[in-house]
Order: sequence, then structure tokens, then C-alpha cells
Amino acid sequence: MKRQLMGIVNATPDSFYDGNPQNNLDILMAKCKDYLREGADILDIGGESTRPSAQPVSEEEELARVIPLIKEVRKTWPKAPVSLDTVKIPVALAGLKAGVNIINDVSGTPDKEMFRLVKDFNAQIVVMHTRGTPQTMQSQTEYNDLLGEIKDFLARKIDEAVSCGIAKQNVIIDVGFGFAKTRGQNYELLKHLDFFKDLGVRMLAGLSRKTFLSQKCEGAPKRKAQTLAANFVALQNGADILRVHDVKETRKIINFFEEIEASK
Repeated sequence: MKRQLMGIVNATPDSFYDGNPQNNLDILMAKCKDYLREGADILDIGGESTRPSAQPVSEEEELARVIPLIKEVRKTWPKAPVSLDTVKIPVALAGLKAGVNIINDVSGTPDKEMFRLVKDFNAQIVVMHTRGTPQTMQSQTEYNDLLGEIKDFLARKIDEAVSCGIAKQNVIIDVGFGFAKTRGQNYELLKHLDFFKDLGVRMLAGLSRKTFLSQKCEGAPKRKAQTLAANFVALQNGADILRVHDVKETRKIINFFEEIEASK
């Protein structure tokens, strides 16, 4: 199966990666244009930061950040797949009405209303493992069986989605790198991503510039090399979709990986 590349579009004033406010339509459209030119298969638009300790935003504020951008993207590139990174039902509904193809729900607990909404629009959904909220998740990192507990969680969510009418091929799983996991746990997940392949759905890896990739005294802009290396490992271990900030470089990695595979 061909691997896909998802470009991260932060329509927020507090992106851990972009730093400066990004909630400007012209800036965001320029970024989308660059991503598509550089090889992105999917644009993942989000209006609420989910980094550790991030503060929630209101439904109204999130809608104001993402819906104008989604509409402009859909008008400019009508065939480009668009994902909406949200946990709120009203925001997901507005996004789907505006033409979103995928709901990327990082809450870890999408309820049946979210699943039914995605089903009604014949869309896709990303279900991610996490615990707690961005304010509390890093205090909830104790597991008796890290891989087994995450796999059981994702299997239950797949079953719930299917029971709500979503076709299994429209469910995508995400083990949740950086969400309620320690540095060591993130490394264990990366090494054993293939453990989740028998769940029978596509798997997204969201590793881009995550804190656990840092070397001593490095901030987000300094994690590029580790991110690219980690994404190659993720491909080796079964990732189907890479969610990234560095689209151009990651496209080269995917192409190189697929050439290696084809030469076997």
C-alpha cells in the first residue's frame, strides 16, 4: 500500500513548532500551497493546540480559526484531501459540511456521536490513544503492559466505530506519540509499531518535532534530524501515514523507502 504524507497546518496563535501566530488566512494558504507542491497527500488543519499543558479554546474561536481556511482550501484545491484536527462535535460537523474528508480526533475518547457524524458524511476518522487532557496527560504514564493496553484500547475504538456504521477501511489508528507516554515508552512504541498491524486498519504516526526526540538543550526547531530518522523507522515498522511539518524532506524519505521496498 502506498504511504501517505499528511502536512500539519496549525491555524493557531500558539503552535509549539511555528512559534509566531499562524491564524492568518494568507499565511496559512501559502503554507498549504507549499505543502501540496512539496508532495503532501493530505492537509491536516487544526485550530486548537494539543501540546502538553495547552489551554483549551472555545468552540466559537476554533470555528473562526479553521472554517474560513477549510473553505478557501476546498475552493482552491477541490480534490486535495483535507483532515480536521478537532475533538469538538460542532467543529467536526462544520468542517465536514465545508468539505473535510477526515476527522483527526486526538481526544482518545471519541464518542458515538462523533462516530455517527463521520459515518453520515462517509468520511474517515483517526482514533488516537491518549489519557487525560493536554493539561494532565503527562501525569498518566503508568502502564502494566504498554503495547497490550494501547492495542486493546485501539481495538475497542475500531469496534465502536464499526458498530456505529463506519466502514473499517475508513478508520485510521494513531498510537499517540507524546500523549501520556514517557520518553522510553515512546521509543518502545516506535520500535514495535508492527505490533498494531494485525488490527487491520491504516496506522498514522505523528512524530514530528515531538519533545521526546530532543537531545540536550534542543527546542522544536532543532529536532528535524531526529524527526526524519524516526519517520523512517516508523515506515519500516508499518506506518501508513506520516503526519509532519517537514513535508519536502519527508516526501524524499517516503520515496526512498518505497524504492528500497520495490527492489526486494
